[in-house]
Amino acid sequence: MLMRAYHSDRGDARRSIVVPDSAHGTNPASAALCGYDVVTVPSGADGLVDVDALENLVDDQTAG
Repeated sequence: MLMRAYHSDRGDARRSIVVPDSAHGTNPASAALCGYDVVTVPSGADGLVDVDALENLVDDQTAG
């Protein structure tokens, strides 16, 4: 809700939230309840967010 309010205040209606595949299920659910499209970014072999995949998922419609 905070991200939506921030972007809304600036006249920017961004549409998606990027969530790691390791996130607790309430994280993508909360984003979806706020009206965002949830985009899942995979983890790498080390268990951390795959930065290359993240770079390919983020665009001008990404709110957070």
